[in-house]
Amino acid sequence: MRLRVLHTIRTVYHTPATQSAYEARLMPQSDRDQTCLEFRLTVRPPTPVTATDLPSGRVHTFRLDAPHSEMMVFAESLVETRLQDPFARLPWTDEEEFALPEGLLQRYADYLAFTERVPDDPETDRIAHVARRQAGDGMASFLLTLTRMLHRVYILASTQAAPPALQPAFDQARDLRQDFLHLMLAVCRRQGIPARYVSGYFFPDGHRADIAVQVRAEGPEGRETIPLEGGTPPEASMHAWIECLLPDERWHGFDPIHNLLANDAYIKVHYGQDAADVAPLRGSYPGSLAATTEVSVRIQAE
Repeated sequence: MRLRVLHTIRTVYHTPATQSAYEARLMPQSDRDQTCLEFRLTVRPPTPVTATDLPSGRVHTFRLDAPHSEMMVFAESLVETRLQDPFARLPWTDEEEFALPEGLLQRYADYLAFTERVPDDPETDRIAHVARRQAGDGMASFLLTLTRMLHRVYILASTQAAPPALQPAFDQARDLRQDFLHLMLAVCRRQGIPARYVSGYFFPDGHRADIAVQVRAEGPEGRETIPLEGGTPPEASMHAWIECLLPDERWHGFDPIHNLLANDAYIKVHYGQDAADVAPLRGSYPGSLAATTEVSVRIQAE
C-alpha cells in the first residue's frame, strides 16, 4: 500500500539559539520491502540542507547561524510498502544447530557488539532459556516466542511496576519502549544472533489481524499456530522495532511492543546498534539552552 507521512518537529528555545547544527534521520529507505517514492524536508528558518547516504539510511544536515527562538522541521514522505505476509518470509528450518555461519557473524559483528544501552548482561540468558524451551528448535521460532514473551512483560510494565527480576533493565527516566527493545537486543546478541535497532513509522489502520495474531512455532509435536495476546494498534507515531539476521541471510523485523512481525504497516527509516544511532533529529549549539519540543506525526493511506 501507499502511505503518506507528515512529520513535524517544532522546537522553541527559551532564549535565542545561535550557531546550531542538526542531523535529521527522517527519510524512509528503499529496499526489497518498501520504496520511498517522494521525500521533502523543509526547515524554518530557511537554510540549505545537505544529504549523506549511509548504509543505515540517509542523513540530512543543516545549520542555523542567525539567532532564532524557534525552529521547525517538516518531513513529508510517500512510501509504497509491500510486505503483506512476513510469516511467509521466515526461514522455517528443523535444524538443531542454533548458529549462523562464522563468515556471516564476522560480516555483521557490529550488531553482535554490546553498547552502553545494550550491556552484556548474563541475566538475559535466563530469558533466552525460557524462550528456547517454549519454542523448540529453530531460530525463527525462538525469536517469535521471545517477541511474544517480551510483549506480555511490556504490557505488565506499562500498567504497573516491572517484575522485580527485570527492574534493573529499566530506567523510568527513559522511554519504556526503548528499554524493552534494548533488552531484546541484549538477549539476541548474547545468543549469537545479530540484531539491530530500527526507527520508522507504524500505521495502525494498516494492522492486519489475519497475519498479526498468529505465530507458527516449532514444538515437540511439530509446527502449531499459537494465538498472540495484546497487540492493540496505537495511534500513528514514530516507532521502533528490532531486526534480526536469520539463516536465510536476510533481516527480519520483530516488534515486541505491538507483538507483531514488521509488515506493510511499517515504514523503515534508519537502523543502528541502539536507539542513540537513529535519533530522528539531533542538534548541538554553544552553551546550555532550555527548550520545548513538540512532535506531530500523521500517516494517511493513498
